[in-house]
Amino acid sequence: MRSLLSKILLSLVISVVIALLVVVLITRISLSRGMVHFIEQQEAGQLEKLVPELAELYRQQGDWGLLRVNPRRWGRLIRLTRPSLPNTGEAPERRRRPEFSAGARRPPLSDRLNLPRRLFLLDAQKARVAGAVTSAGENYRMEPVEVRGKIVGWVGIVPARVGLPWDAQRFLNKQARSLIISLVIALVLVAVVGFLLARHLSRPVIDLANVVAALTRGEYAERAVIRTGDEIGALCRDVNRLAQTLEKNQTARRRWMADIAHELRTPVAILKGEIEALEDGVRSVNAQTTTSLREEVDHLARLVDDLQTLALSDAGALNLQMESVNLSVLTRQSGEAYRARLAARGIELRLHIVEGIMLNADPQRLKQLLHNLLENSCRYVDQGGRVSLSLAANDRTVVLSLDDSGPGLEVEQMEHLFERFYRVEGSRSRSTGGSGLGLAICRNIVETHQGNIRAEHTSMGGLGIRIELPG
Repeated sequence: MRSLLSKILLSLVISVVIALLVVVLITRISLSRGMVHFIEQQEAGQLEKLVPELAELYRQQGDWGLLRVNPRRWGRLIRLTRPSLPNTGEAPERRRRPEFSAGARRPPLSDRLNLPRRLFLLDAQKARVAGAVTSAGENYRMEPVEVRGKIVGWVGIVPARVGLPWDAQRFLNKQARSLIISLVIALVLVAVVGFLLARHLSRPVIDLANVVAALTRGEYAERAVIRTGDEIGALCRDVNRLAQTLEKNQTARRRWMADIAHELRTPVAILKGEIEALEDGVRSVNAQTTTSLREEVDHLARLVDDLQTLALSDAGALNLQMESVNLSVLTRQSGEAYRARLAARGIELRLHIVEGIMLNADPQRLKQLLHNLLENSCRYVDQGGRVSLSLAANDRTVVLSLDDSGPGLEVEQMEHLFERFYRVEGSRSRSTGGSGLGLAICRNIVETHQGNIRAEHTSMGGLGIRIELPG
């Protein structure tokens, strides 16, 4: 399996090779076309110079007979009108002609272009007079020779069929070699720079892979080092948040198991003690004994039921029997059911319920929600306090509120209030009873109904629970 470093390096090298090959090909084609255009210009210049010379010869002779019987005169005309070297401003005798090869002078441009053998002259009826032999039906470039406004002949050139002149080909080959050398140098530079760049880009990914591997081994304290602010840096931050969540969940799971064991140990120990006392004859079987045993069994049953409810909710298997519910009636009934228990501790219950609020929900789960909230108030509100249960609605939301007079909680304590087995030290402690699962179950029931629940301070000085359900 190829590493990320090799993949990045290979991608860079392939991209550069393709780009350079395209540049070489385009440059080669461009140079070839430019050279062909240059040759065509030279041919056109040769024809333009030949036309007035041939017209003057025709005016002097009255026909093309001289050229028909004297081919050398045709050769002299071509030499007189052949392309010359560009004018550099120097005297002709001082112009430096670069050597064509060792010990040989550079041929004239017309000879290098093979123009003398490709030029031809036709009479007015396009019959051959001099020069190259032409074939009927061929497409030749020709210029008319006019004398006193009358066409007396045609001068033309046979297209070159062997490609560019050999010195032009030599020039193109030299350019191609230069481009190939440039390609090799560029590849070496790209390989070096690409290796450094690929190593720089792959390093955070490799570090991130090591962190992920550590997380899969259960080492949730590992964190990725954020070196960049790009997408890789964002991925490192996400992995760090994932590691933090996994570490938090692991801690919560361990605490969850310890709390379950503790909650089950207490009633089981009481039951074991009661049964041993009965077996040893320390206690006799009577109504008080059976009542004590039944209370512990009921406590165990409630704890198991609560655990099952949370497990089903976590697994997404908390079944809801949805139907149209008169939430106003259900809330009032639940409040009245707890009025006597609250009054026994001197706690005043006030109901503020808007009548006729209907909701599509599971009535048994909503009743469980209300009972858990009111049970929480019965256990933890100070004696002589007050509890206010309110129900209202707007166009889209149903708001259920339960406020008490205290004791109040700190903001940090409210953040953990809906966690399982969480108890606040002091007045809301284990000594008052309860398993610490009631509010966690309330949160799961609300979220299963697509609502939200939160804790906040109230004007009464205590704790307020706000529940919003979609109407």
